[in-house]
Amino acid sequence: MVNGSVFCGNNAMPDGPACELEGLQVRVKKEIIMKRSMIATAVLMGTFGLIGVVAFAAGPSKNSIIESRAYLHSFNLPSSGLALEGYCPVAYFAVNKPVKGKAEYASTHNGVTYLLVSADAKRAFDADPEKYIPAFGGWCAFGMAVKDKFPVDPTNFKIVDGRLMLFLKNKNVDARGLWNDGNEDGFVAQADAHWKKVSG
Repeated sequence: MVNGSVFCGNNAMPDGPACELEGLQVRVKKEIIMKRSMIATAVLMGTFGLIGVVAFAAGPSKNSIIESRAYLHSFNLPSSGLALEGYCPVAYFAVNKPVKGKAEYASTHNGVTYLLVSADAKRAFDADPEKYIPAFGGWCAFGMAVKDKFPVDPTNFKIVDGRLMLFLKNKNVDARGLWNDGNEDGFVAQADAHWKKVSG
């Protein structure tokens, strides 16, 4: 207090309602500033959140990554689009064993790349690719029969009624063995029905 006055804010003024009013005004101004700050922060967060959601929904830019062909036509493929891990589809039929193909004898069918072992194999494949490509998009035939998609070991195969069937094989499961132990005709029918449904 100075000469009967008190300091209200930066000004010396008589104690009483006027001083209380100024104090209230200061508090109100502070609350308004705080609320504006909170609103601005919420708006910014919402804007950036919306941008993130839109970006996520839109997916990555085509210019930012190499487009994967892993899910092309529901086939079992790596991102390169190379089928059978590079094994020649014709060799399964011609010599009844898996043989690695060569890049100079590559052929593409329905966007999927196959490597053949020779010019003759390439000509045979190009003349009738549907004869040689694996059944069920290269997924495990047994898996397809039980309504699932299992990865395969392309060296674990069987020719069934002129169709190349591939099977899962690891330290725990040999799906070709399970297939052989069951009703093959029934498995084929079940696998065909499920592949028709999931291949779209």
